[in-house]
Amino acid sequence: MDKLLDIGEVASRSGMAASTLRYYEREEILASADRHGLRRQYAVEVLDTLAIVAMCQRAGFTLAEIKTLLATGGDRAWKELAARKRDELRDQISHMTTIADQLDHALGCLSPNAFDCEHFQAALHHALPVTRVKTAPATE
Repeated sequence: MDKLLDIGEVASRSGMAASTLRYYEREEILASADRHGLRRQYAVEVLDTLAIVAMCQRAGFTLAEIKTLLATGGDRAWKELAARKRDELRDQISHMTTIADQLDHALGCLSPNAFDCEHFQAALHHALPVTRVKTAPATE
C-alpha cells in the first residue's frame, strides 16, 4: 500500500485547515483512503486534488463546478465546463475593466461633485438591467 498522509500532514502541506479537509470530504470533493484511529488518512495524490481546488477557487469556480470538474477525471468532458467558465471569466474581466476605467475617470474628474459628473451620470444610465428613461421635472 502506498504511503498515506495523516490529516494533519495534509493540512500542513496544503495550507488548508483540517476542518476544510473534512468539509471537502463531506461535500465529496475529497475521499480519505483510511483511518488511523479516529484520524483520517489520505493518499499522497490528495495534494494534487487540493491544488486543483485552490486554483479553481482563485479563478472563481464554485464548489459545485469544482466537484463536476474533478468528476471528469481530467478527460475531455472537462473542456466544456472549462470553456464555459473561461467565457464567464472574460465577461467578468471586461466588466471589471470598465469599472476600473470609470473609477480612473472619477478620481481625475474636475467636477465639484463626482455624482454630478456627466461621465458618472452616463455610467448610471447603463448600471441597471433595464434602460432608464429620463423623466421631466414635475409641473404644477
